[in-house]
Amino acid sequence: MNPNPENELAALVDRELKALPPLPAPSSLAPRILAAIAAHAEAPWYRRPWETWTLPLQGASLAVLLALFGTLCFGGWRFSQSEAVVATAGKASGVLSVFELMFRILGVLRDAGVQVIQHIGSGYLIGFAVMALMAYAVCLALGSACVRFAYARR
Repeated sequence: MNPNPENELAALVDRELKALPPLPAPSSLAPRILAAIAAHAEAPWYRRPWETWTLPLQGASLAVLLALFGTLCFGGWRFSQSEAVVATAGKASGVLSVFELMFRILGVLRDAGVQVIQHIGSGYLIGFAVMALMAYAVCLALGSACVRFAYARR
């Protein structure tokens, strides 16, 4: 009885594939590749990568893009100063104050936790950490045993 039939199958497939003659390329492959290269070289300037544009075109496009970006930034700033946005921000500040209150409460709870940890002492904390690590190791061992039992050959 063979313990690894997959290895024999892989070796058989490998031998059969190596015994096959090399496949010739289709006769239409080279003309298609040359036509694709020619089409790429004859593409209009705006279809080519930006790095291949002439220097004046690169400068002009950069100037246009910078002008559009500046206009967008200025428009966004003017929009943020409008009365409707300011009124909406005032209403939203009430909602945001709730989040501020929650963060303050969490900060107070954190400080209380630090005080409790300092009051308990490091001996108990080390004991709790060792106990947690032991519980983790037991769970890991039981999980491994369950997996081995589930995949065991019967």
